[in-house]
Amino acid sequence: MRYQVIARKFRPQVFEDVVGQKPIVQTLQNAIQMGRVGHAYLFSGPRGVGKTTTARILAKGLNCVEGPTITPCNRCPSCEEITLGKSIDVFEIDAASNTGVDNIRELRESAKYAAARSRYKIFIVDEVHMLSTSAFNALLKILEEPPPHVIFIMATTERHKLPATILSRCQQFTFRTIPAAEIHEHLRQIADREGIKIDDRALSYVVKAAEGSMRDAQSVLDQIISFSGQEIADEDVRDVLGFIPSEILDRTLDALAARDSRTLLEIVGVIVDQGLNLQQFVREFIGKVRDLLISRLGLQEKISGNPDEKRELAARAGKFSEQDLIRFFDMLLRIENELRWTSQPRFHLEVGLVKLAKVGHVRDIEEVLREMRGSDGPLKRPAPAPEKEERLPAAPVGADLPGTFTFADIFTRRVEDRSATTAVHLQKAERIERGENHVEVVIASGTPSTMLQSNEHKAVLDAVASELIGKPVSVSLIMKEQQPKGELARGNAKDEPLVKRFLEVFRGDIAQIKPAKGE
Repeated sequence: MRYQVIARKFRPQVFEDVVGQKPIVQTLQNAIQMGRVGHAYLFSGPRGVGKTTTARILAKGLNCVEGPTITPCNRCPSCEEITLGKSIDVFEIDAASNTGVDNIRELRESAKYAAARSRYKIFIVDEVHMLSTSAFNALLKILEEPPPHVIFIMATTERHKLPATILSRCQQFTFRTIPAAEIHEHLRQIADREGIKIDDRALSYVVKAAEGSMRDAQSVLDQIISFSGQEIADEDVRDVLGFIPSEILDRTLDALAARDSRTLLEIVGVIVDQGLNLQQFVREFIGKVRDLLISRLGLQEKISGNPDEKRELAARAGKFSEQDLIRFFDMLLRIENELRWTSQPRFHLEVGLVKLAKVGHVRDIEEVLREMRGSDGPLKRPAPAPEKEERLPAAPVGADLPGTFTFADIFTRRVEDRSATTAVHLQKAERIERGENHVEVVIASGTPSTMLQSNEHKAVLDAVASELIGKPVSVSLIMKEQQPKGELARGNAKDEPLVKRFLEVFRGDIAQIKPAKGE
């Protein structure tokens, strides 16, 4: 007998065999049992999740000699002909190759006549979104008021391309991607029935490659069996699918935690030497970072893998903060996108990974403020020193190197959290100083910053200052008279070291300031 691929050999033949679509299956079964079968159905969803298969099972249930029934016998002539695609009363039409209005006119003419041997004449229209506009218009009338012996079942992967007039005339069912656990269980049953030896880790690679599609998972499994035979090893699956060995991903994480740029460059060399795909490496590493973040948040159940792998992941997650992982995730997404267009993907990836290693570990500013405040008291600060800078352990999110925060930085950040409008006006302030029992904001008169004097903005400033100092205080808004524009520029120029030295040597003064050419 001619070999039959797994996807066809194990295609569901009754409703109970359909995997991952329980709400849809239950609704169709109830409709059959209650005699409430509609005249037009639309099945939409991703590829390989059971749309056409469910349509065939529904057709068999309606035309089975023992039916209408939710359990077609699969033995009567009607069931056998539908399974083989040879039924004279069930028409499977590929809309991708029958897109014109003439094809729909032929369908309308055929629908006028009663079924030859069955209860219903059923039209299964696959990829219905491919029909032309005129074909959809020709379909409208019969779709709304078909003869009592006609049922339409349409399937599509792109529901948004269907006209609203078509959608309104159908009962719509949206098929979802199949959960990984259900695909894994179904593949295990297939492997056992076929006598294939494959462990759960290798199966998990197949499930990962399928991305929620049962048909894709079965096709991949078929391909791997052809490569490995009856016994399948993890390495075989990785070789066929081009997956990156987990050891390389783990080593990359350890190098990032240690900020070891040399090791990261060596890892890229290993990937290239083994002929692995650099984009695939970045994609899988993004998934690894995602798992680290999920583990860091304590949501172990959202991560696939056995208990030992989850414990190992949790141990690595402890080396990074949530802010580190979020920043890694953003930077890796940019690297993945840029790799598609660069002419030197290896060099681009090497530089990108070195940047990740050089980025300082981040601590949240709120956490730092809590440490400065202590348990409940005011910010711990030795003495009022308006110009003294506070050294924080790391730079803010988005910076490349550890940085320095002044009180003004912290004050401005907290104002931004409370009121974006107040923060805009505060940006024009020339200076923000903290005393033991007060905060001063120096602003130039005549600038938009005088808006800070309004009750609304002043209340925000007072609240932030009181929170940071640890007791009620009022912010002092000090108005500074503006210098004439020319005088201000001349004064700033005199402070430049090179200009100051020039004036000393030639014993002169600045008469006029002009912009350089091109400015």
